[in-house]
Parts: sequence; C-alpha cells; structure tokens
Amino acid sequence: MQLAFGGCLLDLGRRELRRDGTLVHIRPKVFEVLAYLIANRDRVLSRDELLAECWPDLTVSDATLSSCILSVRRAIGDDVGNPVFVKTLRGQGFRFIAEVVPAKSSSNVSPPAINQEQIATANSQAENGDPSISILPFSNLGNDPGLDYLADGLAEDITTELSRFRAFSVIAWGSSFQYRGATNQIERIRAELNVDYILEGSVRYADDAFRVTAQLIHAPTAKHIWSDRYDCPMEDLHVLQDDILQKIVTSIAPEMAMEESRQAIALPVGNLRAIEMSWQARALITRSRAEGDPALFARGMDLAEDAVALDPACRHAWHTVSLANYLLAFARAGNQGEAYIARGREAAIQLRVLDRNDHRAHRSLGWINYIERKLPEALFDLRHAHELNPNCTMTLAFMGVVETTAGLPQDGYDHICRAIQLSPRGPWLAFMFAAQAFACFALGKLREGAECSQRAIQHEPQAPANHVILAACLVEDGDVEAAVVAIIKQQQINENFLNQIIEGHRVSFVDPEVSNRYVTALRRASKLAKQAMSE
Repeated sequence: MQLAFGGCLLDLGRRELRRDGTLVHIRPKVFEVLAYLIANRDRVLSRDELLAECWPDLTVSDATLSSCILSVRRAIGDDVGNPVFVKTLRGQGFRFIAEVVPAKSSSNVSPPAINQEQIATANSQAENGDPSISILPFSNLGNDPGLDYLADGLAEDITTELSRFRAFSVIAWGSSFQYRGATNQIERIRAELNVDYILEGSVRYADDAFRVTAQLIHAPTAKHIWSDRYDCPMEDLHVLQDDILQKIVTSIAPEMAMEESRQAIALPVGNLRAIEMSWQARALITRSRAEGDPALFARGMDLAEDAVALDPACRHAWHTVSLANYLLAFARAGNQGEAYIARGREAAIQLRVLDRNDHRAHRSLGWINYIERKLPEALFDLRHAHELNPNCTMTLAFMGVVETTAGLPQDGYDHICRAIQLSPRGPWLAFMFAAQAFACFALGKLREGAECSQRAIQHEPQAPANHVILAACLVEDGDVEAAVVAIIKQQQINENFLNQIIEGHRVSFVDPEVSNRYVTALRRASKLAKQAMSE
C-alpha cells in the first residue's frame, strides 16, 4: 500500500519513502515512527504511546524519541519551526496533520540513480588539503552469509553520514569498496586513495548476539588512534542499528580532530600551510580551555588570523577565527565584546560565502545570535546547521542551550543529553555537561544539575559559566555552604560574567519565573560569599 502526502510517497509494502520522486534513505525505526504517526493521524500520540508501540519491550529515553522525530522531519522535509506534516503539542505529544491519500501502487519504480557527481567530488576531495578518510567494507567474521549485507550497509551508511562533516573529506563508497577483504594493506590503500585515515571494522553473530567492532587508523603512521565495540541482541538489531551508526560516526570525528591537532602542534609554524595553521590554532584554543591559560588562547587566535591572511579561501581558518571570537564574546572577556561579536560574525559569513552548506557557518551564526539574545534567529540558524549535519554534537548542545533559554527546557535537555550520548569523549564534553546543568536548573532537576556542573568543572575548571550554574543549583537544593564556595571560585575566574547576570544585564531565561529563581539564587550566594570573605 502506498500513501501520498505533500510531495512524499510512503510505500508500506516496500518500506520505502520517496520525496519529489527521489528515494530517501530512511532508517527502519524512523520509517516505523512515521508510519505509526500517519496511521493514527486522527489523534494526538503521546510520547509514552510512541515509545511503547515503536520500541516494545525496550526501555529507551525521551531523547531517543526526540532524535527519531527529528529524523522523520528531515526525511519528509518538514520545518520544526513551521510544521506542515508533524505538529508538536507541548506536554501532549505529536500529531500528523497533513492530508494523506492512497496512491496507486507501481511495480515499475526505477531504483535511484547513482550520483556520479557526488562520487567524483568525494574522490577528488582527498587532494584539497582537508584531512581525508576511507571507510573500508566491514568484514563478516561469522558463518552466516546473510550478514554480508549488514556489514556492507553499515560501512556505506558510515560513509554517507561522515560526508556531512565539512572538516574532512570522505572517499566515495565506490572507491573504498574495491578493498573488500584487503587486510594488512594500510600502506597500499593510503598510497592508492591518498588518505590520511582509514576506518576498518567487522561484524559477528555468536551466542544470539550481534557485535560490531571498529577501529580508526592514522594511515601515515599506521597507528591505531581509536577503537570500540558495540553489542546488542540479534532481535534488537533493527532498533539499535541507528544508535550504533551514530555512535561510531560521532566518535570518529573528534578523534580525527584531536589527531590532526596533535600532528599540527608538533610542526614549526613557519612551514605550515593555512589548513595546518588552522588545526594548530584549534589545538591551542582547546588546550587553553582545558588548562585555563589565556596566553594559549591568544596564540591560537593570532595563528587563525595568520591562516586567513595566508589563504583567504581556507574554510577551516575562517571557522577557527569565528570560534575564537564568539568564545571570548560569550565569556564577556575584556572590554571588546562588540568587537569580538562583529569579527566572529564576519568570519562566519565569509565561511558561508565559501560554502553555504558548511554547517559550521550556520552554527557559528546561531551562537552569535544567542549571545546577542536574538533567540528566534539563533534557533533558525542552529536548526539549519542541524539539518545540514545531524551528527554534529556541538550543534546539538548549542541548540539545547538556546531552547532552554527560549523557554523550551525539555527540548533543550533532550538535545544536550543526545549530544553527550553520541560524544562521550569529545573536546566539548565539559561544555555539554554545563549545558545539561543549565537545562536541569530550568526543569528543577537540581541535584542532577549540580552533578553535571561538577563534571564540567572537572574537565574545564576555568570555564566562564560552570561555577555559576553550580552555585545556582546548590542554593536551590539547600546546600548554601557549597554554593558560597562555588561563587568565590567564580569570582576568581570571571567575576564579570557573574555580575552581568546578577545585575540583570545578561538574561539567562526568558521565562520570568525561572529567570527570577536563577538571579535570586545567585544574589543570595554572592551576598553570603561577600560576608564570608569579610569575616
């Protein structure tokens, strides 16, 4: 049976979705949720019902459902801000609102054409200066030939998802597939494909369980820089396949970034090309956040500007310039806030000019708009960045913070939790924990908020906001003594950031009740801290 709505055609028999005549790649679980929404479009479906019907006998989080709904919207071309297909009813659930009509079945539907232009682009990208990666066909280590399609499908899906990241180039699947069964041939593959990284893996079925292993290799040195394994019962594979894919993809990206930083930081600056200078600049900025050393940040910022001057067409350089400036603007560092915002926006716009589909440009603009408290514009930019690259956990975290500020704390909390789940080792983990604590305060999850803040502090003790959020959660949770300690530490790190909130110059929440709670808690802790220091 085929159902038509908008420009989409859902084929329940073939389990296929077409949009404007083009076959859309859609995961089994996303297909099931979409089909259930359409089948029950005459009523509102609660989160509990969707979880019970689409994930029977499994315990999954609300964040999983939220992510799946976002995937549904992406697949059918819906706009979360102005939906025409799936409407969210806050506190109630979801409803499919478009008109659906039966369509005539056709057994002569042509398979989707191979995008030769995309393949050619992917094969040429390894020569453009970006770090490049080839995903080899996964090996089937079991005795079941039926697993071959799973092994190939997983590797192909990883190739597709990684292609969304603009920070590195992905060799087209057709080129990588020829190396099926090629073991211990890293040097050959590196030479023939001209790649910096190789991902290889395997699938195995044993004892009623499905296991996926993956490892990332730095091709020039043949060094294994990351590996992991993922297990699930065979009967749950269709449920967890998306999760396994996303975990692999979002683990690879930060590992490649950190390895590039390590490689770049060891090279003399005078001999670096612009892209190498950009990676080194990022490495210095990352170190400064972890170590609390402003001098490292300043060196990284200057190096990024040098990279832009050397090659005005270097996307990585413009992204790093924008990043450095909006981080300083967010921290209210120094007295040049407006100048930082202006330069950060200018760099992001230049990046967008170079590549309008680079999600980092839209992510940067979204966060800059958030700093200026242009919340509708911030949400628009960040949601667009998420559409361009659904696997970017930094975008998810930024989006979560903006949603929390804008009065959508549950949505914000879900997105932030998803970011942490997908990137438990990434360089932005401390920010994500602080963002989770921020959402927890709005939701009244004070103990969890305090714990998240403490985790953020463990990773980045000198970050501008971590102790502020911790103090607010502790005051409302009744631990005033610990809150005073947090405030004193915040005053040592960045007193200006704290005063901006207390004096009402920095509105953290548009919901007046939550905002009043936040400011009152911080004022109380600050007053007690002042008394303690004067004694």
